[in-house]
Order: sequence, then structure tokens, then C-alpha cells
Amino acid sequence: MTAPLLSVQDLMVRIGPLRPISCIGFDVAAGEMLGIAGESGSGKSLTLRAILGLLPSSASVEGRVLWAGQDLLQLSPRALAGVRGREIGMVFQEPMMALNPVLPIGLQITESLRAHLGLRGAAARTRAAELLDRVGIPAARERLGSFPHEFSGGMRQRAMIAIALAAEPKLLLADEPTTALDVTIQDQILKLLLRLRDELAMSVVLVTHDLGVIAETCDRVVIVYAGRVQESGPVAEIFARPAHAYTEGLLRSLPDPRRARQRLVPIAGSPPDPTELPAGCPFAPRCPAAIPACLATVPPLAPAGPRRVSACLRAGELTARALAPA
Repeated sequence: MTAPLLSVQDLMVRIGPLRPISCIGFDVAAGEMLGIAGESGSGKSLTLRAILGLLPSSASVEGRVLWAGQDLLQLSPRALAGVRGREIGMVFQEPMMALNPVLPIGLQITESLRAHLGLRGAAARTRAAELLDRVGIPAARERLGSFPHEFSGGMRQRAMIAIALAAEPKLLLADEPTTALDVTIQDQILKLLLRLRDELAMSVVLVTHDLGVIAETCDRVVIVYAGRVQESGPVAEIFARPAHAYTEGLLRSLPDPRRARQRLVPIAGSPPDPTELPAGCPFAPRCPAAIPACLATVPPLAPAGPRRVSACLRAGELTARALAPA
């Protein structure tokens, strides 16, 4: 098998007394779009920031993040800065917060071009206009002088994508790129990411709490809860036959457009306090299928089918039930 482009192994993050990420791991193949899904506070965005060394100095990170034969967690700040942006780009969750409000969009793009490709002057401005045009900003050259507040939410997100793609990275980390956008603009941004993935032969890791977005765009999905991977595998298989009670709960809470007057089934309770994680499966206190063993020890990730893993003691029962005729 071809080696993965990125391999995150046993990632753990501590911030003071908190351990918001306990054990997260996944691989990203070349040209793949991988989704990371879960409720707010599950550790999705923190994982992306840990990969690129963007956590506060108070945080400590353990595990391995393998990229091009090197562990990013072991690189010096200078060496990691050479990877960040140049080889791995990132689109942040809130473009209005990530973009500098007092600098024109064009200058923010050319700064990246200068830092990673050494482009300056007219060459940098020409390339910046090409990038804005590529992500669908009309009258791209004229908009180089615009400030972030002069762009709509969708245009700001496109500008963020242009900055992230300035050095044509091999991997793009997209943190909730459709947050706070209306449905039409969300669809445009997702289609843009898919098109760019194909045109640039680029891999994408897409973080979202929206399973509908995962279903539309991703090849594989990693389900995370309380800082741990609960299940991962091909999107179509997991959505059809979830092998973890948490995944099943997420799917049952989604509306089905094929069913009129459908009653949604929310997941009872709330995610655990990161300072008081349960001794066993972190989802067990909310799980209607929990058994005593679930409360005693944290279930390990185990095979749940071809290319699938699950950390649920009742994975076999869940998949069998999902496969049973209605």
C-alpha cells in the first residue's frame, strides 16, 4: 500500500490540568478528502492546530505527526514554519478574525507569496490576482486593494482559501470553512474545495460538525468525541452501518428529507467535562446501549470491517442491526 501523505498517531494535548485531546490518530492519503466530525468541544479544531504547532505555549503535545518522513512535533519552530503554509495550508474557522482588518486582501496574499515563494512586486500582485480569480472572486485584480470588511462572508472565506493556496500546498486543513454562511454560499465553498482538490491534486482535511457536509464531500470520516477517535472509515459505509453508538446517535439526530413529519432523536445529556472524564468509554453516560463493561475501561479501537475501526464494545451488534431489513 502507498504510504499516507500525513499520519497522525496517538495525538494527545494537555493545557494546564486539562487534557482536551486524549488519543486521536488518522491517516490522510494523497488526493483524499478526509472529514473529521463530532460535537463542539470534541477536539476537532484543536487537532488541526496541534498538527501545525499553532497551540498556545501553555499546551504540551505528545504523539507523532508524520509528514514527508519527518515528525512535525519534533521540528524546530523555524523548520515547522517552513512546512506551515508552504507544504500544508490552513483555512481558519472565522475569516473575519483570521484576516487582518487593516490590511488590503491583496497585501495579505502577497505576504504569503513573498514568505513562501520569494515573489515580490508586480509578479506577486499578478499571482495574487490569479489566486483570487481561481477561488471565484469577481474583478480579482481590482479587489486586491479591498479590505476584509468590504467583502461578504463568502468572499472573505474565498480570500482565506486563496491565502492558504498561495504556495500550492500538498495538504489543506479546513477548519469549519462553512460556519456562519448561508446554505447557498456553503454549497459554493464546498464545491470550490472539491474543484481545487482535483485541479491541484491536493489532499483536504475538513473539520465540521455537519454530517451532511461530510456526506457530500468526503471519502472517509473520523468521528471524534471527548478528544478520542470513536470510529473511522469510508463515509458511505459508516453512514449506512455505524459501528459506534455515538455515530448512530449523530445520524439519528439528522433530518431525513425523504420522511415527512419526522421526529428527530437528540442525543441525551452533554459531552463530559474535560476535567472529569469518565473512567470507561467517554460516551457511556449518554449511551442508551451501554453495558457495565463500557463504564469500566476505555474501549480500544478495533477492526469493524474492511478499512474500518470502532471503539465500541457493541460494534458488531450495531452494524448487524443497521443491516437488518426495516
